[in-house]
Amino acid sequence: MELNTVLDSASSSASQAPGLPRTPPLVGGGLPLLGSLPALLSQQAELFLRARARYGDVYRMRLGPVSVTVVNHPRHVQHVFRDSSAKYGKGGALWDSVRTLLGNGLGVSEGDYWLRQRRMMQRHFHREQIDELVSLMVDAIDEELAVWDAAAEAGSPLSAMRAFSPVVMKMIVRALFGGDICREEVEVIAASGTFAFGHVFRGIIAQGLPAWVPVPGGRRYQRALRDMDAVLFKIIERGQRHPQPAGASKSLLASLIGTVDPETGQRMTAGQLRDEALTLLLAGYESSALALSWSLQLLLREPAALAELRAEVDAVIGGSRPNASHLYQLHYTRMVFQEALRMYPPIWWLARVALVDDEIDGFHIPAGTFVLAATYAIHRHPEFWEDPERFDPGRFTPERTASRHKLAWIPFGTGQRQCIGRDFALVEGQLVLARLVQRYTLAAAQPDRPAVPSLSMTLRMKKEMSFRVKRRGPGREGARPGV
Repeated sequence: MELNTVLDSASSSASQAPGLPRTPPLVGGGLPLLGSLPALLSQQAELFLRARARYGDVYRMRLGPVSVTVVNHPRHVQHVFRDSSAKYGKGGALWDSVRTLLGNGLGVSEGDYWLRQRRMMQRHFHREQIDELVSLMVDAIDEELAVWDAAAEAGSPLSAMRAFSPVVMKMIVRALFGGDICREEVEVIAASGTFAFGHVFRGIIAQGLPAWVPVPGGRRYQRALRDMDAVLFKIIERGQRHPQPAGASKSLLASLIGTVDPETGQRMTAGQLRDEALTLLLAGYESSALALSWSLQLLLREPAALAELRAEVDAVIGGSRPNASHLYQLHYTRMVFQEALRMYPPIWWLARVALVDDEIDGFHIPAGTFVLAATYAIHRHPEFWEDPERFDPGRFTPERTASRHKLAWIPFGTGQRQCIGRDFALVEGQLVLARLVQRYTLAAAQPDRPAVPSLSMTLRMKKEMSFRVKRRGPGREGARPGV
């Protein structure tokens, strides 16, 4: 179905009878029973941009049998996720689908249980604790770059997600589990987790269809869960049986195993550790690999930005090994990653269910309404982002950031439930980008065929971007040839 057909069939709230509660306009009746779902599947993220431009910052979509109210302005995020967050929760069929994967981890738990878990985990994600993991993360990057070195030697192209995924997985695994996991176990988690994430999204799309309608891949999904659980419970059991000594450099899991809730005196059970470890692993794995893939595509389309990135890395790090102190000086490197997260946020949506009747911008939000904040569209809102389709890392200088609504950029969510791994992800991005430009010159393999976004649980690439690498010079990573 053509996008214009869907938009032209939208109903306007202006036609409602006086005195009745205002209802957000419905974008497209679309096909019977399916609503705007075919248009969303074919037009992807563009549907949100076109709908907002034509019908304003609040509108409704019917995706199959599910009605969704979409909000597109930072003030809506402020309302739903901060000021009135008690009126919104993570209940309903959508979040129940996610719980089949993540159990009761931080991403989906609520109430007192969530508060207890967050309190126990928060101190392990302060920037000082993350800085202590930088050496482990650099080791992980260097180990996985052997594949890139082979491609450089052979002159072979690399596929972005296939190249970045092992690097990110090794970094997260090393930080989360230390050395207490073997390559075979990493491969099981990576393969099973990638499939499971995609299957959950398909299940969300199918919510509300008759129970007899099968979602393809159900048996494989259950097998993926069993395979991941077998690995995780084995690692947790080893960690509980052989705790690391006091004063030793600890993995995140070892730290969580040893953490005691000061209010109850209790430690996390193996099941709770499984849920939190899997949440951290899956939430950080694909999203970070995607963020780096989009970053590289944007840099290869903007040679001046790539040259500025390389100049900063050479000036700050030179030929030495990156460490935590370098990260505080790599301002442009961080801004490159932030701008990539703006243009292509891996977590392209934030969702809640209204627990009570509410109102947003004068529109009635009945209890039970599924409210979706379209991060992808908010990051391109013309009120806050001039020429939003242009890649411009300078948007994130302190001066320009201070003058912008604080919630115009929300790749990690906001409020109490902002992603606990935010600082970890930003450090990952800086380290990988810095190490790459230290070590290689980079070029797009097919510069006239950039990847386009594809909606799943994350903002994936419809066709993977390919690129080529060449070692920068003999003797040291930071040798300084031209871009």
